[in-house]
Amino acid sequence: MNTDVAGSDADTKAGPTADTPDGAAPVEPATGPDGGQAPPGPLARALPVAAVVAAVLALVLGGLWLFALNSDATQVAQARDEALRDARQAVINLNTLDHKDAQKGLDLWIQSSAGSVRDEFVSNRDAYAKLVTDQKRTTAATVTDAAVTEVDPRAGTARVLAGVDVTVTPEGGQPAVTRQRIELGMVRTDDGWKVDALEPLVTPGTG
Repeated sequence: MNTDVAGSDADTKAGPTADTPDGAAPVEPATGPDGGQAPPGPLARALPVAAVVAAVLALVLGGLWLFALNSDATQVAQARDEALRDARQAVINLNTLDHKDAQKGLDLWIQSSAGSVRDEFVSNRDAYAKLVTDQKRTTAATVTDAAVTEVDPRAGTARVLAGVDVTVTPEGGQPAVTRQRIELGMVRTDDGWKVDALEPLVTPGTG
């Protein structure tokens, strides 16, 4: 009985092997919980994450850049359309007067203008009214063509070229058409785009 126990103890004691000199335990590769190779360390895991983050940032920044370009283009297009629309109406307003109600026409002149142009209309309003009334003429304008040559949506300025036919009808007389081209400086206000510069480009001719 004692011999069996002693033999069992001897069998269970591990001794030196050829693979482990000096009795050192063998070095085995790290394994994971399931017996496979251990997962990579924190640094190894961080590298692919950093690459993904960099790719996402590149996409986001690229999207923001494209958005900025599209936003600028949209602002320019919107400013151009608004300036052109208001310039066409201003050309009509500034070339339309009825000697029977000159004050109404002059109100439109002032409403369509800004800056020094408006100041001139306000200062000389009575003189213009008297001139139109004394001449007993009625004028009506038609815009034949118009185009924006410059626009700065940030500054709120634009320049517009317009062709206009003005029909002048003296009281009791026959109408005559005056054709001219005008360059308008436009400025954006809280009430829309207004004329702040006005210059005829061609001496009017009668057709």
